[in-house]
Amino acid sequence: MARIVQVTASAHSRPFQGAALVRNALGANIKRDTVVVRVTADDGTVGWGESHHGQNPTAMVEIVKGMGSLAIGADPFDSEGIWARLAYQQVQTHGLGAGSVIALSGIDIALWDLKGKLLGQPVWRLLGGARKRIRAYAGGLSLGFQPVDTLEQEVAALVAQGYGAIKLRVGDHPKRDAQRVGHIRKAFPDLDIAVDAQTRYTPLDIPEVLDYCEKYRVYWLEEPFATDNLRAYVETARKTRIPLAAGENHYLRKAFRELFGQGAIAIAQADCTKAGGISEVKKIADMAVAYDLWMAPHTSHSVISAAANTHLLCALSNGLIYEADVAKVNPFRTDLSKVPCAVVDGHIEPTDRPGLGLDIDEEVLANHPAIPGPCYIPGG
Repeated sequence: MARIVQVTASAHSRPFQGAALVRNALGANIKRDTVVVRVTADDGTVGWGESHHGQNPTAMVEIVKGMGSLAIGADPFDSEGIWARLAYQQVQTHGLGAGSVIALSGIDIALWDLKGKLLGQPVWRLLGGARKRIRAYAGGLSLGFQPVDTLEQEVAALVAQGYGAIKLRVGDHPKRDAQRVGHIRKAFPDLDIAVDAQTRYTPLDIPEVLDYCEKYRVYWLEEPFATDNLRAYVETARKTRIPLAAGENHYLRKAFRELFGQGAIAIAQADCTKAGGISEVKKIADMAVAYDLWMAPHTSHSVISAAANTHLLCALSNGLIYEADVAKVNPFRTDLSKVPCAVVDGHIEPTDRPGLGLDIDEEVLANHPAIPGPCYIPGG
């Protein structure tokens, strides 16, 4: 019987400057961070996972290591038991809240990769899915606040690559947001255009926001409010035919139970690297089915997150679309795995290789040491 002998993590950063900076409602993004998790079995097989950096990547590494110590000696196939034990010890009582859930997420993803490798099976098959070609939209660290002419150029390049859906950053000011969205709608009349406010709107903004969303046929309005403002989500959902989307900043199935039960959203965006791993997001997705809701998981920072979402979407009956990070610079997406997990002609498909199907290049990790601190400069 296989046993876990080590759980560790490391943080890695790629700094930005000048034209590489992307500005959105959170500020200027000055670096790309990722936290990579490794779970090693006694035969030397390594499962790879990713925990969201939480805007404090070096601290997240220590949380993963602390939680991972509770999994040493466990059977890696008992991923449900490991998840429950770590949640009981570190989330339920005297834990670090969202930080503990994020750390658990990376460990869980690594366990799925490890199980697949030990069994010689892809994760999508272990989840009960089938290999699928999944529609993707252009998102991630891209399409930020900028003049409409350069924004149009960026969108045009993505459409030329085969994308039929994009996500624009909003949450600047309703009038400026409306100008950007309206310009892109006029330039690309058949494009599906989602918008992401990154929690920066207030209920006072909503009349203007809904006006431009409906006028320009927005695909969805994402995170208009702070995650705990459930009342505003519910009231806004009742006022508009535009679907509301949220979930990348919600943790565990209990938070989604409230969103679903109150009719707050139409599209759930739980993130495998934040909400509890593949195991928990699969449960969230299954719960969403009972409410006739869609899943569009938020993709985090590396090819590991991308692969986790791709495999998961292959096993969901309510999977809507995959979020592709189309940032011009992201070595953790483009270089970290020698086996590509990439969007081709607006779609993505997993391989049938064991686990997540990745071949991690550890030299890329070594060449990108961690830079402590947050990745956004507010107002930058």
